[in-house]
Amino acid sequence: MPTNEPASRHLTAELRPVRHRGLRKALHLTVLTLGEATGLGGPSIADLVVLRRDTGLPVIRTKAGALDEADALLRAIQADLDRLSVEEFLTEWGHLGD
Repeated sequence: MPTNEPASRHLTAELRPVRHRGLRKALHLTVLTLGEATGLGGPSIADLVVLRRDTGLPVIRTKAGALDEADALLRAIQADLDRLSVEEFLTEWGHLGD
């Protein structure tokens, strides 16, 4: 991949909802609702996933956080995908997948 091209030509980022079942789903929804209502935040609502455009395979996957955190994280990553090369992007954000 040429280093002068923006990473967004090769990578894309998206939020993928966290999926729970049964009691975990009810508990997650309760904690999420209480956290958002009190302003304290809550459990992660989604995973942020950075994918290769050519294969669709994930390069980075991490918890995105509560509603406002997830939105801010996605916007920051999308801005850097447009601004940085793939190598620079992975240097900057690669630690999220650890």
